[in-house]
Amino acid sequence: MVAIASILPVGIALPALAATAPNWNVTGNYVINMNYLGTDYPHDMSLTQDSSGNITGHGGSPAGANVYTWVVNSGTVSGNTIDFTANYTATADAVTPQTTMHIVGTIASGTISGTWSDNYQGGTRAGTWVTATGTPSSIILSAEDFGVVNYDTGIGTLKGYTAGFGIAGDTFAGATSVIVKLYSGTNLLQTNVAILPKFNTDIIGTQFSSPFDVSGNFAYATDGYWTNVRATQYGQSVPATRVVATVTLANGKIVTAENLNVTGSSTTIYATTTPPVVKPPKDNDKDDCKDGGWKTSTSTPGFNNQGQCVSHVENDNHGNQGKDNHVDNNNNKPGNKDIGSKKDIEIKKGR
Repeated sequence: MVAIASILPVGIALPALAATAPNWNVTGNYVINMNYLGTDYPHDMSLTQDSSGNITGHGGSPAGANVYTWVVNSGTVSGNTIDFTANYTATADAVTPQTTMHIVGTIASGTISGTWSDNYQGGTRAGTWVTATGTPSSIILSAEDFGVVNYDTGIGTLKGYTAGFGIAGDTFAGATSVIVKLYSGTNLLQTNVAILPKFNTDIIGTQFSSPFDVSGNFAYATDGYWTNVRATQYGQSVPATRVVATVTLANGKIVTAENLNVTGSSTTIYATTTPPVVKPPKDNDKDDCKDGGWKTSTSTPGFNNQGQCVSHVENDNHGNQGKDNHVDNNNNKPGNKDIGSKKDIEIKKGR
C-alpha cells in the first residue's frame, strides 16, 4: 500500500477556466511541502504556463527521487490563484483505481500556498501545502529606455524620441492592444497605437520600442507597426518629459509602465526654433546687420537686404558727425548704393 507521503495532492473537481487574467507566471521547478495530519512531505513539481494562463506539468515524490509520479491534466492561473488537477501515472495502488489530485493555491510575494485533496483508493484525503523552493514570476511591464534620437532609419529620418519597454513573466505574443503616449507634463503630444497584424507577427518576445517623430520625415506607414496621431503641439518647441505604455496581453491582463527619465537634448529636434534676439543696428554696429540681423531689426526704415541695413548704419554714422541724416556728400558719386538716400534726393527734386 502506498504511503501518504507519496500522493501529491490534487482534487477530483476540475478547475474552472481562468476568470481573470493571471498576475503571475508559475513556470519553473519547485519543491513543495505537502502537509498531512501534521507532517510535511516534500514533493517535486515542474510547471509550464502559457500566455493565456493555462498550465501543464508533472511531479512526484519523494522529492529528488520520484517513486510516485503524476501529470497535470488540467489547470490555470487566474489572477493570484493557481488551480489544477493531476493523475498519478505509476504504482498499481495509485493507478487502480485512478488517483486524481486537486491543488488550489494563492500566489503572493513570490510564494504559493494552499490546500490539496485526493481520492486515493476510493477514499478522501486532504491537507495543506506550501512552496519550499522555486519562485513564480510576477507579470510586470517595465520602462527600459527613453531618449532623443536623430538618425536615418532607411525609411526616413527619425528626429524625435524613442521609448523602449520590456515585460517579465510573460511575452508580447498575441497582445490585443498596445498604446504608447508621449507627454510634456500632462500635455499629450503624440499617441502611437500598434497595428496588430504587423506587431503580432514580429513582436513575440519580451521587448518592443516605439518611435515618435517630431521634425524628421519618418515613414510610419512604410514601417507598418504604428498608427501615429499628433496633438496640436506635438513636441515642436516643447520638451517631452514622460512616456506611458499600456498593453493588453493575450491572456487579457492589462499592464502599464511610465518613464520619466528622458535622455538627450530636446532642443536639437525641435521643428522650429525661436529666432535669436538681434538688437537694432546702431552707430558703428554694421555687424548687427549680418547673419540675418537685417531681417529682425526694428530700425526704421525696414530693410530688403543686408546692404540696405549697412548703408543705413553708415548714414547714421555720418549724421552723428553733423551731416544730413539721409544725404551725404557721397550720394552723387558712382557706385553709391544708398537706396534710401537716393529716394530722399528725388523727393527734394520734386519727383
